Amino acid sequence: MAVKAPNQDLCFLKSLKEYETVDKLISKAALSKFSNHLWYLSEEIVLLSLFDDEVDEPTKANMITNLQRESLSNSGKRYIPSKEDMSHHLYEMSLSDFVSTKSNNLFSRLKIDKNFLQKPISMWEKDVAYLEAKRKVLALRAVNDTAERAVKLMQDFHGLITAKEEQKQYLLRCVQEHRRMYPDCKKETLKRKYPG
Repeated sequence: MAVKAPNQDLCFLKSLKEYETVDKLISKAALSKFSNHLWYLSEEIVLLSLFDDEVDEPTKANMITNLQRESLSNSGKRYIPSKEDMSHHLYEMSLSDFVSTKSNNLFSRLKIDKNFLQKPISMWEKDVAYLEAKRKVLALRAVNDTAERAVKLMQDFHGLITAKEEQKQYLLRCVQEHRRMYPDCKKETLKRKYPG
């Protein structure tokens, strides 16, 4: 669910940092890679956490307070941590630290009545505006970066290799056969002998 993604991403990021005590090299490599995929920690999307039951009330209260704070960056749709953030600051952050006035865009984009924010958080589950907003955001699905890249790759290369439909179908069958023979990139898989 998309509402859980911001909190899960931040928790995962912190876990990767803690893994540094076990294996610093792996931790650094994983952090470097994962830091390129922090879409759900952007100023707008992080607000989905208001509808995540696993996020505590004090964090939600701080998020609401920070809706009045000036925008943190002009980096656009994705949160891109600086080297300083990656070295220490990011791992001490809370979801509320990513919230600013720019976060209000989520309400307008999804046409959500944000009047429930004026009420105590403990009363939200009884509020019609909150329940309607929660229904809308629960319908959102988290997007997989890998799936996005695959679609983009297909769009970019569509028609470049061949324009003939028969050849495209043959090429797709070859790709499927290759994926069946090599389902992953593990060393054992790649070393297997296959009939020629």
